[in-house]
Amino acid sequence: MTEIILLIILIVLVVALFVVSYMKKKKYNNELNQMRSELKVGDKVMTDTGVVGEVVDSYIEDEYKYFILKSGKGSNVGYFTVHANAIYYVFGKEENQSTQKIVVKPADSEQTKSADKSAVASDKQDENQKSDNVSEAKAENQVKVSNKSANGKSQSKKSSKK
Repeated sequence: MTEIILLIILIVLVVALFVVSYMKKKKYNNELNQMRSELKVGDKVMTDTGVVGEVVDSYIEDEYKYFILKSGKGSNVGYFTVHANAIYYVFGKEENQSTQKIVVKPADSEQTKSADKSAVASDKQDENQKSDNVSEAKAENQVKVSNKSANGKSQSKKSSKK
């Protein structure tokens, strides 16, 4: 009897997990669709592949909505068409924070400067230690080479005497 109760509890938990997951996904999709429907010319957007551009135009073809995006700067400007479902994020819209994946906050300038100084100092110490190690290794190799050449000369003198 307890096995049946445990099995029922397990089934209820698995079903609840699927229902909660489905509801979260549905809410997320509704927010994305709302964001995409509110897009207008001039909005800066990011596609799901990471391309950032500005909406120049939109049109509907075969019941699908498309956007023409302008991306690039200066003479490297390009125009391309993307499906509405490829739009992942709209920059400058605060109500779309649930679709935003990464939030980058600027670091405190004083903390950044002190961290940079300590990193530079440790890099210099590492370089100095490496150069000292290289110098020591070169000196050891020169001693070995001079010992070998001295041994070679003395051996050649011994063999010439015989």
